[in-house]
Amino acid sequence: MFVKDIPEIKEKIRDYLDSRVLFGVGPEIEASRYVVLNKRAHLWRPLITVASARDYEISFDNTKTVASAVELVHAASLIEDDISDKSEIRRGEPSCHIKFGNDLAHLAQMYLVQRAYNILLDSGFDSLTDARRVSITRLASELGIKMISGQTRDVTQTELDNPEEVIKMYEQKSGALIGLAIVSGAILKDAYHCDVDILVKLGTAMGVSYQIIDDALDSRASPIEIGNPAGQDAKKKTLLNLVGIDGEININKEKDSEIDRYLEMLSVEP
Repeated sequence: MFVKDIPEIKEKIRDYLDSRVLFGVGPEIEASRYVVLNKRAHLWRPLITVASARDYEISFDNTKTVASAVELVHAASLIEDDISDKSEIRRGEPSCHIKFGNDLAHLAQMYLVQRAYNILLDSGFDSLTDARRVSITRLASELGIKMISGQTRDVTQTELDNPEEVIKMYEQKSGALIGLAIVSGAILKDAYHCDVDILVKLGTAMGVSYQIIDDALDSRASPIEIGNPAGQDAKKKTLLNLVGIDGEININKEKDSEIDRYLEMLSVEP
């Protein structure tokens, strides 16, 4: 049922971001809108939040603010990714720092993160209880710090000498935000504490699986297909470069099995 509704939900998320979240005038807002409202944005992370909330019987109207905050943090991370990688294209368009310059791109990045916290804590956006609002915001901060740690290791290419260390970096860089996306939907319903822990682990495993696919696309897909420059990770310490495509496939199978185990452990049926 949820898969069938994805196009409609994506449009609702995009409309909400456009009309309620990223309104106003200013170059930092213009640059932020340029990144967030790109028509090629998949919006997978806010969709994950909506899907998780549905499993806990929470409506879209009571989920859209949290889902939007997740997407703002993701968009901020993309700006930093592109600056660090000196990538000139994102989603088929000039990257934010190419379009607006490095200074404004950095300001847009900071604005997006602060705006995410702002809408999470502003009671005018939804009917969240203060306790749930604080729980999600605290988790966003904790997982955001993990994401920055992973990005730091990726940028500096340190502590990445073996597959285990690279997987740890993937867990931090990609898994932390996916974990936030999943668990936020559950917190909206005061999910059991054990479910919250499982969902964070589930998101972490999904982040590794996602990053493995991203490695493969970077090495094999064309820029037209992925909307970004290809071959950017050729000189980086990635799983693909350390263990090869067959090794990555085996690790991905292990992560998929791990994901299935976590899903079976939840108190709800996804």
